[in-house]
Amino acid sequence: MLGAKRKEKEMEAAKSKVETILGEGTRIEGEIYTKGSLRVEGEVKGIIQAEGDLFVGEKGVIKSEIKGRNVVIAGVIEGNITATQKIEIMSGGKLIGDIRTNILKIEEGALFKGNSNTLEKNELSAPGEAKRVKKEIAVSQND
Repeated sequence: MLGAKRKEKEMEAAKSKVETILGEGTRIEGEIYTKGSLRVEGEVKGIIQAEGDLFVGEKGVIKSEIKGRNVVIAGVIEGNITATQKIEIMSGGKLIGDIRTNILKIEEGALFKGNSNTLEKNELSAPGEAKRVKKEIAVSQND
């Protein structure tokens, strides 16, 4: 219960910073580019490039190649992600694909299936030369 409230607060804080929202029931195929942040509650198939953050809500489903600053996943992503700062998979979130980022946080109850590599400072590292990503994995605490 405590984790659910924290998750709800984080997602609410994220909503207030988002410039573009694709609501539930919206389906887009193609390329999306935004200078700001994007929240997806619907479905996207194609390519997403955000200079800001990408938030995938619990009902969001993305089948796409993604580039962004921070990517927070509470829904489903199938595709590769490059995030210049952080990727966070919330409890109940699913990510199937390879990632490149500096920080990876996976909460208990989340699913990640793929490979993870870190980015070099200010540029992408060459294939085969990438270091493993630092991982923050939630540990269950029984109170």
